[in-house]
Amino acid sequence: MLRNVRKMLKNRKGFTLVEVIVVAVIVAVLAAVAIPLYLGYIESSKVNVANNIAGSAASFLAAARNSNAPAGSFALVLNPGETWTYLPTGATSAVTFKCPDKCIITATADMPKTGTVTCVNDGHLSTGVYSY
Repeated sequence: MLRNVRKMLKNRKGFTLVEVIVVAVIVAVLAAVAIPLYLGYIESSKVNVANNIAGSAASFLAAARNSNAPAGSFALVLNPGETWTYLPTGATSAVTFKCPDKCIITATADMPKTGTVTCVNDGHLSTGVYSY
């Protein structure tokens, strides 16, 4: 019995301290490269979302202006969760655009037949131009 215990202790397998440190260094290097890339992807996706929202809002407002043709200049501010609504000419139901969460949309008529829509999405700014 004592022989078996000695044999088991002699045949122990495992990782040395050097091997564990090498693996830890490799994981640290991979993390140092991957984390900034991941954060960059998050930031660029927020900018893309702001661009898409501004473009959608600009298209919606252009359609509303073409349908209703309000005169003069204007400025609108749409906070998160608020909606724009318009009734197209000859339609029986209204069309709405809902401002997404974390966004603030500002629309202005800049010159006759053109305007801008600015979207701030979670701190990222984007502008869409529309014409009517």
